[in-house]
Amino acid sequence: MTDSPSRTPGEETPIDGPTQLSVRGLDKRFGSDFGVSGVDLTVGRDEVVALLGPSGCGKTTVLRCIAGVETPDSGEIRIDEERVYGDDTAVRPENRDVGMVYQNYAVWPHMTVAENVRFPLAHADHDIPAGEYDDRVTRLLELMEISDVADSPATDLSGGQKQRTALARSLVHDPELLLLDEPLSNLDRELRKHTRYELQRIQHELGISMLYVTHDQEEAFYLADRVLVMNDGEIVEAGTPSELYRRPESPFTRQFIGVRNHFRGEIAADEDGERIVRTELVDFRLGNADYIANGTDAGSVVCFLRPDDISLGQFGGSGDGRIGLTGTVVAEGILGDIYEVTVAFDTSDTELVVHTETYHEFDRGDEVSLQFQPRQLQVYGV
Repeated sequence: MTDSPSRTPGEETPIDGPTQLSVRGLDKRFGSDFGVSGVDLTVGRDEVVALLGPSGCGKTTVLRCIAGVETPDSGEIRIDEERVYGDDTAVRPENRDVGMVYQNYAVWPHMTVAENVRFPLAHADHDIPAGEYDDRVTRLLELMEISDVADSPATDLSGGQKQRTALARSLVHDPELLLLDEPLSNLDRELRKHTRYELQRIQHELGISMLYVTHDQEEAFYLADRVLVMNDGEIVEAGTPSELYRRPESPFTRQFIGVRNHFRGEIAADEDGERIVRTELVDFRLGNADYIANGTDAGSVVCFLRPDDISLGQFGGSGDGRIGLTGTVVAEGILGDIYEVTVAFDTSDTELVVHTETYHEFDRGDEVSLQFQPRQLQVYGV
């Protein structure tokens, strides 16, 4: 397989056209223990960018610096191509023309839903005439499908209604950029799925740019045009959801995104001089796999194989080059919409996790056959 063009981990794909948000060299320290360092990111017009990473990696700090509620130590922030921070410039939060939805929604309990939504119109910097305030509140409540609770106190709202109220409030003054900090983390599974769809619908309807912070790969990949993966205060990789899912390049991204089987091997040569990978699980030709080199053509490698790229059962013939293995079921069960099987092998300490949409009534100890195409193996030089 021919190597596809490489992305430099941490380097963004260039944006065609104007940017709604540009952050360059952002640094923010909290004592000597934690901070964000050298963060560069852009969000284009009418684009959704997800900032994805584990809890505590600095995602929210970046978002708060952009919103102006946290002051960076250095760097530059531009919104709608106007500098709001840097070179002795520090525009106040209410004058940055952004909307923000916090993780806990920050809905004020002493106000009704309509009063919560109306609040930014009286306090944010915008060009909306006072005579249009009521119409805008009404339209946003209808857009969020919460008109029926407009006069209800915020204390009477469900989690989903609070989330919609916070979203309506963030949009009522017509910002060009929306910042969202884990907005679905407090909702149950089914409500999260529905609200993801609603967020996508609203974004398309309004044409607003979004920077969406989350630790949830599913949310990021569903909503975003581009994903920036963050760890330990730095962006370690950037790309489209497809690029990051199919061919992650940084070691952290490979571990963090999705479930991946992995095992180690060594590049060697067979009797014909062709490069092969020898592992305790299986040997295969390096040229048949997706190989991402580290600058050498020999040495240790780590192999990754996605659970959904493995098929269960026997398949007639071997002319298509499939690799076949036989192992023993050591665990199995239903995970949402998939059936998961963990298979062990007598000749290896490696176990493979398999995902299938078809339910199988396996028991522990059952013998099973697995097959996969060698091109589904991602091989990284180490």
